Amino acid sequence: MPPDEKTMKPRLRIPLLLLPALALLAVPSPAPADEGQWPPEALATLGEARWGELSSRGLALTAKDLWDGSGGGLLSAVIDVGGCTGAFVSEEGLLLTNHHCAFSAIQLASTPERNYLADGFVARTRADEVEARGGVGRVRLLSRLADVTDRVRGPKSPFAKATTDTARYEAVERAKKEIVAECEKAPDRRCAVAAFEDGRTFRLMEQVEFRDVRLVYAPPRGVGDYGGEEDNFRWPRHTGDFSVLRAYVSPDGKPAAYAKENVPYRPKRWLRVSPKGVSEGDVVMIAGYPGRTQRYLTPSAVENLEKWFYPLRSRTFQDLIAILETEGKKDDATALKVAGAIKSYGNGETNARGQIEGLARNAVASRARAEERELASFLASRKDLPAEWAAAPAELEKVLAADRAGQDRRFFLEEVERLSSYLGSALSAVRRADERQRPDLERESGYQERDLERARQGEKDRTRSLAPAAARKALAYLVARTQAASAGTPVKAFDETFGANAKPEAIEAKLAAMDAATALGDEKARLANVDATFPALAASADPYVRLAVALHPDLAALREKRKETNGALLVWRPRYLSALEALRASKGRAVYPDANSTMRVSFATVKGYSPREAVTFTPRTSLRGVLEKERGAEPFATPKKVLDAARAADFGSWADPTLGSVPVGFLTDGDTTGGNSGSPTMNGRGEVVGLNFDRVWENVAGDFGWNPERSRNVNVDLRYALWLIDRVDGAETILKELLPER
Repeated sequence: MPPDEKTMKPRLRIPLLLLPALALLAVPSPAPADEGQWPPEALATLGEARWGELSSRGLALTAKDLWDGSGGGLLSAVIDVGGCTGAFVSEEGLLLTNHHCAFSAIQLASTPERNYLADGFVARTRADEVEARGGVGRVRLLSRLADVTDRVRGPKSPFAKATTDTARYEAVERAKKEIVAECEKAPDRRCAVAAFEDGRTFRLMEQVEFRDVRLVYAPPRGVGDYGGEEDNFRWPRHTGDFSVLRAYVSPDGKPAAYAKENVPYRPKRWLRVSPKGVSEGDVVMIAGYPGRTQRYLTPSAVENLEKWFYPLRSRTFQDLIAILETEGKKDDATALKVAGAIKSYGNGETNARGQIEGLARNAVASRARAEERELASFLASRKDLPAEWAAAPAELEKVLAADRAGQDRRFFLEEVERLSSYLGSALSAVRRADERQRPDLERESGYQERDLERARQGEKDRTRSLAPAAARKALAYLVARTQAASAGTPVKAFDETFGANAKPEAIEAKLAAMDAATALGDEKARLANVDATFPALAASADPYVRLAVALHPDLAALREKRKETNGALLVWRPRYLSALEALRASKGRAVYPDANSTMRVSFATVKGYSPREAVTFTPRTSLRGVLEKERGAEPFATPKKVLDAARAADFGSWADPTLGSVPVGFLTDGDTTGGNSGSPTMNGRGEVVGLNFDRVWENVAGDFGWNPERSRNVNVDLRYALWLIDRVDGAETILKELLPER
């Protein structure tokens, strides 16, 4: 099944980092104080006035306190957690992130008899901590940043000599892989080259990877996912979206795979947890790995998202959720296995509806059209600018228009490939075997030797989430939708296997027969396929492997077309952005870099907002609101032990005097997006007071433009977490480690 939308981290000089593209949809100058997601090196360039303004609001730190240029400072405690963010908060490797980020790990550790997802998990001793699998099973700590633009696309690079769009794309990918391979010669390193400004500049991100991560504490789902999709992207919010994990290393202090003899990692830097929380008006910082903002899209790109992509995504995910929920009601084991997929699809579907509404409400497309006209007039009046800048808007539009051809077919084929099913496993094996026929540096990212162990672990994790009957129904639905969208270009493998224009019922019947004949229900068979050669898989009699081999050319053709498109974008997007920069500079408008899955810091204030006329939201919630929402049924079904403590006002030292109860959540105007889930929200002294986990409904479309009136992110107040650990679960050892001086 697809990853949780909140944890997705897709693609993306600033003298070096601060020559960002001028955001097409950025707000007029001067920029509101809390807009922007700043790379670590950019902090020192913000200027005395900006730092003075932050200091006047209560920030007691300097740029060097946050990042000293050599991998030090408070930001060196912030970690990349498999598409989310986390932070070390103790000298023995304890780390905090969101419950929804650890969701798959909690699910994979659960059984119907020991359902940690439903009941929560508490490790009262180190020996009780259990292996965290899935996305949080590997966490990465940033150790070095370096500009590599010249090597990737400089005047002497293969990119500069390439003569076709596909060759340009492959030249950039080859350079990135070479840089990564050199970087990963150092032990226990995981490296990546990130594109800034859609490929105008590139930077290397070197991280230390920890491969032994264990669950320490997770609240019950009735706390960690309180409100479910009904409350998702909404305020007021009462979700205890947090989890506690620990990183382990070998006895000699080096990162290592899970082993009983491993010991807790002792980080050079960790963040202190504040038991005092926040008040309205406080300045805070949000540090993490935001996935992607897109604040300089062309008008047609915005319209395509609003009118095609998000509506189709919403409808498709609604249907898949209904299929999986129906199957999950049949037995507890299936319900547990499909829980992660339902949550993922649910979050993606809710997000899609929010994007549609937000793009329309903010008139993003019409504003982009107005800017497009302004840009055309500007370029026509400035004959001194490079000719390729003037040509960029029209050339870019040609590329985008061509990419939209057949996009329905591509959408459904990609969803088939992502589905966690027997076919999904077989497709992954066939693609890996095909890639293995080429030298390692010529293989696609994700299918190199460096990725092999992840593939094996993925198949082991798949064992805990495979629900054949549910996957069968979901796959039948997607195959039927793919065939309906492929009238002009039929998917031969599907037509031959299921019949042309087959109904979902007939497809499902065929899949049931394939399920009975396949060996892929056996983990050993799937692991063997990970290492199998392409000829061996092509000769397989397994029905799913045969289907995967037959389907492989269609998927490979999509990828080849995407390479050509991306190669063209590498030419025209930077030129388009340069033209926009010139326009914006002529008007004195503020600029900052878009998010691209690299480390960023946002400054913010604890504040509420008004979503519509006559409605004003205050920025903090408490246990009182939990009791007001409580229904005793999902998604508002708080565990009895939590309700008992709340109703008895057993608050201990965790009550907020202003609220008269234990605080649960708070809002800030932080500039965040997917990937910021689990980001530590720090007070002016750099102490953790909360964890970012969401945005408000009116800010779902914030990826396309920050708004001082509506851009709000949602944080769980750490005092709620501490209250649960202390008063509800009595986990004294965990509490003492989080607050050693208490």
